[in-house]
Amino acid sequence: MKNISKLLAFGFMGLMLASCDDSYDDWSQPQQNPQEEIITLPNFTATVAQPIDFDQVTSDSVTVFTLNDATLPEGVTLEKGRLEMTAQNAAKTTVNVSGNGRACTAELLDAVVAAYGKRPVERTMKAEVLLNAMKDGQAALIKAGTIELKLTPKASEYTPIYYLVGALQGWDPAVKTCMFYPESQTVQTYTTQWTGDGNLKIWDDNNFGDWNNCIGAATDGDNAASGKLVTSNAGAIVCPEPGAFYTLKVDFETMSYTWTKLENQTPKEFEKIGLTGGFNEWKSDEELTATAPHNWTAEVTFAADTELKFRANGDWGTSWGINMNVADTYYGTCTKNGVDNNIKVPAGTYNVFFNDITGEFVFAAK
Repeated sequence: MKNISKLLAFGFMGLMLASCDDSYDDWSQPQQNPQEEIITLPNFTATVAQPIDFDQVTSDSVTVFTLNDATLPEGVTLEKGRLEMTAQNAAKTTVNVSGNGRACTAELLDAVVAAYGKRPVERTMKAEVLLNAMKDGQAALIKAGTIELKLTPKASEYTPIYYLVGALQGWDPAVKTCMFYPESQTVQTYTTQWTGDGNLKIWDDNNFGDWNNCIGAATDGDNAASGKLVTSNAGAIVCPEPGAFYTLKVDFETMSYTWTKLENQTPKEFEKIGLTGGFNEWKSDEELTATAPHNWTAEVTFAADTELKFRANGDWGTSWGINMNVADTYYGTCTKNGVDNNIKVPAGTYNVFFNDITGEFVFAAK
């Protein structure tokens, strides 16, 4: 093995490491010089820690890896370093780590949310472990291998996904075409013309297709203007006027629902709705499929971060947007025909839902 003191000369630079709590020194930016020499040492590797569920993490930092017992050359000490993290088509993210394998909890959570969104599903991110080795006041960068982190975003910060099934699109437990539009973590709505006999039941995303865990009315076929929701022996909820335009508002905290009839019973109809933006150079449309009246959906993949809008009939006569980033909140309500109201969407694959009456939308990351 080469003498470490010689290798140090290749990677010499001052340590500039960022802080998360008192166990971290103050630093402005991590080392990211593309010319820096990276050293590998025989048998010196990192082993990934246990999967991390951020709802269970209460400290400012969390262990992401441990190092084996390989002996460093005499006089060499490990200082802080970084993880170079990658996932799906997301850009590389740098997360600071201490020499004993701990990362700032907030930085690590930000990295997985930026790559996948806030949905509380275990995600895999590859991370190259790079550590600073110090000797006689000089530093060299040591690669301790690549690990695969298992990370689950906070369920407590996520708005659950709910679907309705019934007369609008059939009762097939394999068809997820009608997603509720969240207004908050507990309140969600769906606006449409309630065709057929106007009845429905509700499933959350985790129990979709399980009739023993569907949500509905205490009395099957209840067509009252409001009522209570139950999760045991749930019956069908029925629109007070099948065939009319209503908004169904559901409060999953109070387990209640209300129906509100739209004043305009003849909303403008569009032949097609699509997405256009930086991902297609604003030149064409990624068309959505009509599901329930005035509701649209599509599965869309973006190779890179992008900005976009919804628009009708492939032109700018009618468009919808809002100045927000779906990495922060995966749902919202657009304004019509605005100028500076592009929706920012991180790279990834999404189930997109849109209502052309209300302007409500969902980008549910897969």
